[in-house]
Amino acid sequence: MTGDRGNPPSAGGGDAEGAGRPAGGGARDASGGGRAPGAGAVAAGRVPWPEASDPFPEHRGVRGILVVKTSALGDVIHSLPSLYALRSLFPEARIAWAVEPRFSDLLPGPPWIDDLVLFRKAEMRASGLIGKFRALADMRRAMRPMEFDLALDLQGLMKSTLVALLSGAARRLGYCEMREGSRLFTRPVTGPNRSGHVIQRYLDVVRSLGPVPDEVRFPLPDCSPEREVMRSRLLEAGAAGPLALLFPGAGWRSKLWPAAFYARLAGDLQSWGMTVALGGGPGDGPLAREIISLAGTPAGRAIPDLTGATDIRGLMGLTSLASVCAGADTGPLHLAAAQGTPTVSLFGPSSGERAGTWGPAARYVAAGVPCSPCFKRDCPRKDNFCMESIGPPAVLERLREVLGLFPPASLAGS
Repeated sequence: MTGDRGNPPSAGGGDAEGAGRPAGGGARDASGGGRAPGAGAVAAGRVPWPEASDPFPEHRGVRGILVVKTSALGDVIHSLPSLYALRSLFPEARIAWAVEPRFSDLLPGPPWIDDLVLFRKAEMRASGLIGKFRALADMRRAMRPMEFDLALDLQGLMKSTLVALLSGAARRLGYCEMREGSRLFTRPVTGPNRSGHVIQRYLDVVRSLGPVPDEVRFPLPDCSPEREVMRSRLLEAGAAGPLALLFPGAGWRSKLWPAAFYARLAGDLQSWGMTVALGGGPGDGPLAREIISLAGTPAGRAIPDLTGATDIRGLMGLTSLASVCAGADTGPLHLAAAQGTPTVSLFGPSSGERAGTWGPAARYVAAGVPCSPCFKRDCPRKDNFCMESIGPPAVLERLREVLGLFPPASLAGS
């Protein structure tokens, strides 16, 4: 089963200076920092819940907005079109975003985001109960001077709703799938896309506030410096032809595609004259080495292993260079698609209709077996049957299709 995603994305604006952070803004964490209280002050006081007769009630008087989407890579990317819509609706509002530090470089600065609120999940998890309460109290003190009128919880978990509560925002809205009791404190918004793609479900929350553009855009920081660094590294490694990036790793074991299938895919792409490289996190190194060993590429056609070699900004630069990216349903594929890079992603335990890569150059192959999608991190059958049911020929067919529509460019001149 195959699929694609229609609305065109755009690697929208954002300031590259300060890794995408505003010169006068920045991140707020337990130690303070970021914009000083009083700088760019918003109106004091709280906007009361409006009357139901107002067709767009939350639109009135909103000056300070907190978006809560703390993780993970693909989920934060799926939330970016809501930021675009939110800024179009509230061009003068002060917008902050609560996020884990490891994903903060993914977010753009002005005109999109004025402040970051760092949710230090790893540190809180490692601390005792008293330490957790102290960290939350510090977060509350850091957020209160921002005087939020509205908080949008796009995570839908108790931890994210807790951040929304600590912000002091009187209005707290969440998307339709609020879990872990979070709907007791945050009002879920169920729009026409309840059963649709998660990007549209997040956008339904913003649409409840007022009219927003129909287009789906991804505001991202500029990654031009990182792009050139990655280009130089690849050229020094002997890469020259159009770049095909394969991402074999996955956060769920059930999403892993067999190494032998990736090796076959790499060989076929090389036969098309493409340079094949492997990307991913540090934990993907053993899998990448297995793929390279199985591929057995001759001299002059080596497969560069870039697993663990990039941070998020480097990953942005790397995926923007590629003529095509392929792999399982993981964050790097969503990041590539958000920048307009052609992608082919593989869906077994998860759903391409609900969470596929988005854009005119985005394609996916879904496992056509009865147990898919199961939404389980580990295969209940213990054999990753759904992923193994996706054969390399089906993936190659989609790659050929997308490369025919979006012709590849050489790495040296892209």
